Amino acid sequence: EAEPTEEVEETEQRGGGAAVTDPRGVLRQGRAFLDFFWDIAKPEQEVRLAATENLLRHLREGKKDDELKYTLKRLVEGLGATREAARPGFSLALAQVLQAFEEIPLCNILEQIKKKHNLVKVKKKRVRNAAFGNFFGVMALFQSGRLVKDRKALLESIQLLQQLTKYQTHLRDLPRKTLVDITSEVPETVFEEVLFDILQGDLSSAFTSPENLHLLLVGMQKFPSVLKPKKLKKLFGSPTVINKENTSRLVELLKNAAKSEKEDKKLPSVVSDLLQVALKEGAFELFWNEVVENGLLKEKSGPVSYMCYRLLGNALPLLSMEQLQLVLKGKVMLHYGEHVVATQFPQGFKFATEMEGYIETFLSGCDDPERQLAVMMGFSTLTNLGKPVLLSASKVVKHLQTVAFKKYVCWLKDMFLRPDLDSCLDFASNRQKKNWENTDILGFHYVPVPVYSRFCFFHAFFVAKKKNSQIAEASVLPSEPLNEQDHTETESYFFGFKLLLEHFFDSMATFKSRVEGQFYFLFLGEFFCSFLLICQCLLLSLFFCSCADNSEPGWVEVMVEILLSLLAQPSLLLRRISKSVFVSICPNLTKRGLQLILDVSEALAGPCTVLTHLRIELGWYDEDSSDSGDEEDEEVDDNFRNQLMKVLQAGNAEGDKSDEELDDDAMMALDKNISALFAEQQKRIQAKKDEKDKMRKEKVLRRSFKAKVLDLIDAFLVKQAENPLVFDIIEPLLQFIEQCMNSGSDKQEVDILQKTASIFKNSLCRNKQYCKRVAPLQEEVHALVQRLVQKACKHTDSAVALYYFSASLYLLKVLKGNMSSTLPPPEPEKESDSKAKQACCLNVEKVVVIYQEALTQFLSKRNSPLTFSMFHDLFKRFPVSAAECVLSSAGTAHGPECHTILQGFLGQSKLETAARSPFSKPFRIDV
Repeated sequence: EAEPTEEVEETEQRGGGAAVTDPRGVLRQGRAFLDFFWDIAKPEQEVRLAATENLLRHLREGKKDDELKYTLKRLVEGLGATREAARPGFSLALAQVLQAFEEIPLCNILEQIKKKHNLVKVKKKRVRNAAFGNFFGVMALFQSGRLVKDRKALLESIQLLQQLTKYQTHLRDLPRKTLVDITSEVPETVFEEVLFDILQGDLSSAFTSPENLHLLLVGMQKFPSVLKPKKLKKLFGSPTVINKENTSRLVELLKNAAKSEKEDKKLPSVVSDLLQVALKEGAFELFWNEVVENGLLKEKSGPVSYMCYRLLGNALPLLSMEQLQLVLKGKVMLHYGEHVVATQFPQGFKFATEMEGYIETFLSGCDDPERQLAVMMGFSTLTNLGKPVLLSASKVVKHLQTVAFKKYVCWLKDMFLRPDLDSCLDFASNRQKKNWENTDILGFHYVPVPVYSRFCFFHAFFVAKKKNSQIAEASVLPSEPLNEQDHTETESYFFGFKLLLEHFFDSMATFKSRVEGQFYFLFLGEFFCSFLLICQCLLLSLFFCSCADNSEPGWVEVMVEILLSLLAQPSLLLRRISKSVFVSICPNLTKRGLQLILDVSEALAGPCTVLTHLRIELGWYDEDSSDSGDEEDEEVDDNFRNQLMKVLQAGNAEGDKSDEELDDDAMMALDKNISALFAEQQKRIQAKKDEKDKMRKEKVLRRSFKAKVLDLIDAFLVKQAENPLVFDIIEPLLQFIEQCMNSGSDKQEVDILQKTASIFKNSLCRNKQYCKRVAPLQEEVHALVQRLVQKACKHTDSAVALYYFSASLYLLKVLKGNMSSTLPPPEPEKESDSKAKQACCLNVEKVVVIYQEALTQFLSKRNSPLTFSMFHDLFKRFPVSAAECVLSSAGTAHGPECHTILQGFLGQSKLETAARSPFSKPFRIDV
């Protein structure tokens, strides 16, 4: 036999096996062939797989027996390589070769494995490699898919695995697990004729190790006709596995199984199979009570506890209704609840997410709504001092069927109104206080919008004093009256659902450029609108069914309060949605509800409940506090100067009081006092700067909120232009404009001013729609016209006076009613006169007096705020009233000037026609 070449020696050193002779010169054919085995031994899985594929391709294409023989020899030797990463690579490659070349006898390969990795003759230091070589050899035969078809090779492989169980130090439980895997794949006839006799010893000692028990359980499920109760009794003296005599042994075996697989974080297979057998034998109650609750739970071990939780989750789909009740009210549930509460801290291992996955799997695969409802109610009644343990943000309810979902919602509402604490599986942890808190209902975030919003909205803001069948929320009264804390928590759920919708809406921002994203935006926006509109429907129901007196706020007022609260939050979505909802309630808006909106602008001196609430929340202060800032600065400077003089005098360092120099101690003390004084002064200066900055930010927030409120005013003026409440907006809007003009010139204030002016001009004055029901309010409207004109005359700023004067012209248009702005015919018929008088509520005499005084001031006063353009609008839009005004001034000192102005605007013919108007006095004028 020739000596190995250098290539062979190098290859063997790399592969980890012994030297291989090459009498036929196979290795001299190419270096690429040797590189296949080198790559198979590398730790990278991708490299190993690629090398195996390339080797198979090379063998199929070459069809050379010497290469195939060398390949088998190298792969068998590599099974016992020293490097752990190389063994699975050689095992997989050998399995692929045996699968591709079925003409290779498995028994021959098995003999080569035993010969190469002889456990008897191997040296002591290489026992570990030899044990792994035999084990991975059997694994290669099994993975080839041919082992279960070759009875002789199967029998010898099982015997070899049984021998390998003695090397537990090196292989641990790998041989027994492989034995179970092979047994689960063989046909029943092969198990009965070939394996049963050789495995009889392992089956008889099933209660000695988790692996042997697993083998028995797999055989019972896979081959029930072979492992009958009679045969089981012969094996270990009992016809069943789950019985009182075996409970203690089963507990110990399951503990060992949990500890051996604690790193896998999954339910051990032996436990899952034992659950199946317990159900099959009809002994589930005994198994759960004695083995799990009274056995495993007493073990204060994390892996054992987690195994019990996983067993609970995996058992849910397999249990009947009675068995579910047993499990959901048992000690495992209590133990699980204590674990969830105890692991709320970051350092704890949180099992709640995994349990939620088990619940979701059960609900998605269960077709029985009653079983679905039982599981949801079971986990909802697991409470810690009344608070459900199941995550309130759980999404599992989306898998509930319609029937189960409705029943679950009804149960939640009933538990809120009449808490049945006896039905709860309640517990208290060691860190918690022993006082009991009211039941906190779970799952509100996933109740549908109509049910959720109505229920939470009612119990957050209202109290039902008596039953009312017309209002679903008041049809059942709470068993105990809700206190302030209950209302606060319910309110938090109500607004929490709003925030959840907003979060979902904002999360879709990345899809704004896509069509489907736009549709999703539309859907969520409508969904959010429906959320608030449902609250509106509930308020309507309360409005029609309530017997409260007028002192109680109406539903519209409550809705306005809510919308203003939403506007106080910095959200563009809420701003748009609130405006949309406000538009829907505009037809029902009352004077009190409108006043809530107007008060926010701070243009009135009346109380502002919403703004006061916002100031408390945001820490706003009155702007008046900053008026005396300069005076305080001066006082602070004087105080500081006086204190400094006192310090200097105390150190005898002022002026010429002493000609002697201070000693070192006195100088140090003086420096210390001066330093402390300046440090204190610096703190005061910084505090003032911080306060000014805070005031600036508060002003920005206040102005931003006012801009949002202006949206509501604008929406009301546009959508409800014919509503008499429009008259109540005019003066506050003008005062707001005046306030903005005098408040400052920063950009935000200018924007608000422009926005308000645009609303005044476009949404109010130029709106083609206006109030037609002026007759009952004509006295108030005439008085408002007079006030507006008088304020225009008294104001010092012509720009502000123009707004007041324009508002008075708008009211003149409203008072004229539906009459055309053109002049009436010279000789109108009596019937037309009657209709015109019915349609027009304008009192010409009062109006003439009002504008005559304004015109007189304009002509007589040097610095009058009134302008030429104001009267130009009056004469052009209301020529009849203008003519009366001029005619009434004919006898005054400025009569000729008035007549000339009017003639210049209207012309002689129109002036004569205006004089003959039915609304003018029957007198004659000379032109």
